[in-house]
Amino acid sequence: MPSIETSIWLALKARAQALVLSPVLPVAWPNESFTKPTGGYLRVTHVPNVNRRLFLSSTDPHQRLGLLQIDVFGKKNENAAVAVEIAGKVAEHFACGTDMWRDGLRVSVAKAPDMGQSIDNDTHQQVPVTIAYECFA
Repeated sequence: MPSIETSIWLALKARAQALVLSPVLPVAWPNESFTKPTGGYLRVTHVPNVNRRLFLSSTDPHQRLGLLQIDVFGKKNENAAVAVEIAGKVAEHFACGTDMWRDGLRVSVAKAPDMGQSIDNDTHQQVPVTIAYECFA
C-alpha cells in the first residue's frame, strides 16, 4: 500500500490526466523529462503544505493540506484570451468540492481554484491556476 503522500499525489495526477482540452496540450509532469514546445502546454506542480492535528487522539486522521498548480503556457504574442480561456477550463475541472479517490483516501478541492495574473516570458505567456486541496488521513 502506498504512503498517504503518494496516494494524494496519485489522486491529483489522475484528475489532471482526465482533463480534456481541444486541442490537446502536452503536459510537463514533475520529475519527468519534457521538451518545451513552441506552442501551448501545461506544467503541473504539486506543493504539499501543512498537516493539522484537529482531533485529540494520535490515531485520529490529520487534515493534510496542499496545492496543485497547473500553469497554462500559451504561445507568446498569441491572443492573450486563449491562455486565459484554457486556464478557466482547468479551474472548472477542479471545481470546489471535487473529490478524488485513491487507495481509500478522499482528496477534495477545498475552494474555487485561483487564477493568477498572466506572466510573459521570452517564448510564452503563463497563466497559473492554483488548486487548494485537503485530505483527512
